[in-house]
Amino acid sequence: MNSMTVARSLRGSIGILAMAWLLDESTTAKAAALGLDAPGRGAYAVGRLGVLGDCPPDAVVSAAYFWEPHLMRTMVADGRAVKTPAEGAAIYTRICQEWGAERLAGLDGVERLGEILTTVVDSASPLGAPMFVGWRDMPRPAEPGPAHTFQLAQVMRELRFSRHCIAIQAAGLGPLEAILSGPAGDWNAKMFGWPEPYPDTSSLAEVREEAEALTDRLHAADLDVLTDDERADLRELAKAARAHHG
Repeated sequence: MNSMTVARSLRGSIGILAMAWLLDESTTAKAAALGLDAPGRGAYAVGRLGVLGDCPPDAVVSAAYFWEPHLMRTMVADGRAVKTPAEGAAIYTRICQEWGAERLAGLDGVERLGEILTTVVDSASPLGAPMFVGWRDMPRPAEPGPAHTFQLAQVMRELRFSRHCIAIQAAGLGPLEAILSGPAGDWNAKMFGWPEPYPDTSSLAEVREEAEALTDRLHAADLDVLTDDERADLRELAKAARAHHG
């Protein structure tokens, strides 16, 4: 199976599988119970984005890319007032592992999926991918299994996310334009903190699709390290993991 076919498939499997936990209310509750009790979305900012380290806030704004900049700076300040980036990243990594241990328990092939994801993650180029690098280098569970595999899925999601940011910029789209011309439109724009009124982006649908296609091409290169059989297994196991998660 070729890399492009698998890269397109992963958008709806690994991408969705490893997205839900980040903004789930249970993640915020668990973070608070572990001492990361920050107002608003401060826990998210110092948790998911804490892997960037103690960098300037605008470095976080840059890596987060789609969030409204002023809101993200506020989120970073709120989160760092409670925990350092290293502490926040460690807490979110633990929550990620616990989520995977619960949600992927009993999945046939979970260790095989983790093995394949490890090959991709450990071989992928770090260029232009700060969020991927940060999550790649977080400690992983010592033993293979659901927690290990889910953490690797999160790292893979950050890898595709980094490729997507490059593709959006290459297409000449700004963050808000990209959001509004995407499938969730206004709803996503509100979630990411962009104030209304929103511009009309109906003319950008074709450009947005071109950016998605470029994302697939960039991510496909990450999968070239795999054999045909490994890519086929990755595609099917990732789909099974998403279905198993629900």
